[in-house]
Amino acid sequence: MLSVRMLSFFILIFSLCDADSICPPEHNPLTLSPPEIIEEYGGNPVTVNCTTALAEHKGMYFTVGNETSRIIEKQMSISQSVSLSDWNVTIKCKVKLNEFNECSKDLQVITFKNPEVVHSVQLVNVIGEETQYRLQCDIINVAPVQYVTVSWYKNSEKIQTESFNDTTTKTPVNESSILRVNISREENVVKFRCEAQLDFRPHRPKLPAISKTHRVSAHYAPELKTQNSADDTYALEGTDIILSCEAVGNPLPVYNWICDGKNMLENTTSLSLPRVHGNKTCACTATNYLGNITKTIHLHVEPRGCPLTLTPSETVVKFGDPVSINCSTSVTDVEGMGWEAPFGGTGFERPPVVTWRVEKLEEWTPSPFCYVTLVNGSQRTVSPVITVYKTPDSVSVSDMGHGSMVEGREYDLKCDVINVAPVQNLTVTWYRGNETVLTQMFNDSTMTPVNASSTLRISTQRDYNGLTFRCEAELHLGPKGPKFPPNVTSPPYTAVVLYKPFMESCPDHVTVVENAAFSKSILSCQADGNPPPTVQWFYEGKILNSFKPLTRTDSGKYTAIVENSRGRSNTSVHITVECECIRPGSFYILAE
Repeated sequence: MLSVRMLSFFILIFSLCDADSICPPEHNPLTLSPPEIIEEYGGNPVTVNCTTALAEHKGMYFTVGNETSRIIEKQMSISQSVSLSDWNVTIKCKVKLNEFNECSKDLQVITFKNPEVVHSVQLVNVIGEETQYRLQCDIINVAPVQYVTVSWYKNSEKIQTESFNDTTTKTPVNESSILRVNISREENVVKFRCEAQLDFRPHRPKLPAISKTHRVSAHYAPELKTQNSADDTYALEGTDIILSCEAVGNPLPVYNWICDGKNMLENTTSLSLPRVHGNKTCACTATNYLGNITKTIHLHVEPRGCPLTLTPSETVVKFGDPVSINCSTSVTDVEGMGWEAPFGGTGFERPPVVTWRVEKLEEWTPSPFCYVTLVNGSQRTVSPVITVYKTPDSVSVSDMGHGSMVEGREYDLKCDVINVAPVQNLTVTWYRGNETVLTQMFNDSTMTPVNASSTLRISTQRDYNGLTFRCEAELHLGPKGPKFPPNVTSPPYTAVVLYKPFMESCPDHVTVVENAAFSKSILSCQADGNPPPTVQWFYEGKILNSFKPLTRTDSGKYTAIVENSRGRSNTSVHITVECECIRPGSFYILAE
């Protein structure tokens, strides 16, 4: 028998439960434990217990989505395993009060996925002393998005917070947050951090924040570290000189040296001048995209009064070729003279001329020197400047294994130059078709043969499909080198660019005479795409029968769908079919 209190409660439940089986929360006899589930998607199933305050009922059960569990009678508690692999799972616990009425209670299930954060920076503009940036924080693959909070920090200070109002989407989505900032030069380097966090609000868990940090700084044109834009430097003839030119700027400046009108092919802050002879004026220019500044250095060379003359004093020799240099003197108080060298050296000979000669030069750094012994016993020496070079064994372009390229993405091409010397005289030039797109020089001072490589980054366009890329390796050996700089060009690399198809050269309207069959000759449309696309024409939503003659009732909009593996597009043409009697003898007429 039911107690009077329980019976009253039972009667109250009957009176309050409607045909939809919903009981008011304050009188619901069901209790769920846990009352809600907040777990990561794909985790281990969670068990939920459902307990009723009713000692007598007609059975308890769970509904999970459209499935119903077995009805359990004569128990005041049941349990159910909840899978965490369904973003939209709905779970109810129900108790049957009698054959017609029941109460239910919903279990709130929140399945979440922590996001990935991608941070990108775009320099927008430089105005005076300030640099404008657009920072973008991409929150990738997060759910549910309504609980995401994105916070921006400048250094350690929070400067902006953003949340998202989509309360209906439970599956993972991508969102972005934009921050625009101005950076002054005085701020130097500023750290910006984008932090994304799933926060399930009061009395619920707050997941660890996922963040990305990027450093930005103000950009400015190059400035010399020293106050003077011109310097005077003094050196003795035959000594080695290093000229210095240091500038600050952001981005870091690129340097270029020119001495007496000649490009020295040096792009660092210093220029080495071995065994200088004669005065020089050298200009160092530091450049970035915001401007440039030039420092001029006047080099004053004082003669030593050496009685020896080398002819030539500088020479450029291909590895394995013959070489000879005369050493002469015009003074008379000489006991003898000669050459000291591992190969081609001479004995102590009578003046006025001795010759260093090698039939096959196979030394990369030959160091012969000519000496003279005077009557007073003193000795003077002089050394020639010898550059030994070797053209590359091969020059080739490779795509580094990526194969076909996709329109709109960035790819690297690599130029490999094999076994070349000296690499500091090497210039690699990239060509797209016949257009020069990049020139690179090398700073390595190694005199023996090495392998060098240059990388060209390209942002692919559909116009690049079928274009050839090649690189040329050239040795710039100065005025003493060959008249035409030695060079080797790679075989061409033909780019294959995959891109979405499209129709081109389609008219807006065409007029034809009835009884003409639909064919490509009616239209000037051309389909383009890679891979080559398929083309299907439709009329009024149906595939066009190209063998059926056109009648006046077939006038209307014709749509072509062009498709390949990169995507699809469509274009429409309005065709008017006129009576054959209007234009006798005409098959079709193109208009507009």
